[in-house]
Amino acid sequence: MNIIEIVRIGAQFFNQSAANTQLTDENSIFAALSRLLSGNAQGQHVNLQAIIQDLHQADLSHIATSWLSNDVNAHISATHITTIFSSEKLAALASELKMEEQDVIVGLQDALPTMIDQASPGGDIDHNLLVQPVGEIHSIDDLMDLNNLKNFASTIFNKK
Repeated sequence: MNIIEIVRIGAQFFNQSAANTQLTDENSIFAALSRLLSGNAQGQHVNLQAIIQDLHQADLSHIATSWLSNDVNAHISATHITTIFSSEKLAALASELKMEEQDVIVGLQDALPTMIDQASPGGDIDHNLLVQPVGEIHSIDDLMDLNNLKNFASTIFNKK
């Protein structure tokens, strides 16, 4: 499974949550989730590791540990969501999805544990899924990014 598939699963869980998602579709949720997680609208360069780090910094390591393990995922409260995401990010996400901020939080409560769980099969973190470094070429869109193009060219010509 790759990061795009994981974000797609997160969008499905968000869409099927108790949140009012009537005015948006799963593709919009996918793009918005990707951007919230420092990626682009196509799900590339999503950084799930940042969520794990934010949970640890907020003294919520027990939640992160449960999501990364084979055990049942611990519930994350609305208060914890607002701890790991700024109010500006949550408001922007709500605006983009044409949803109430409270509904966005409810959707994230279902999507985040699922995404982290999927990125840690067998209880082991797949670091390739948690952080997708800039500069890797996975599609023609990646190649069109100037920094990626420079890195790709330097690899081909063996020059830095």
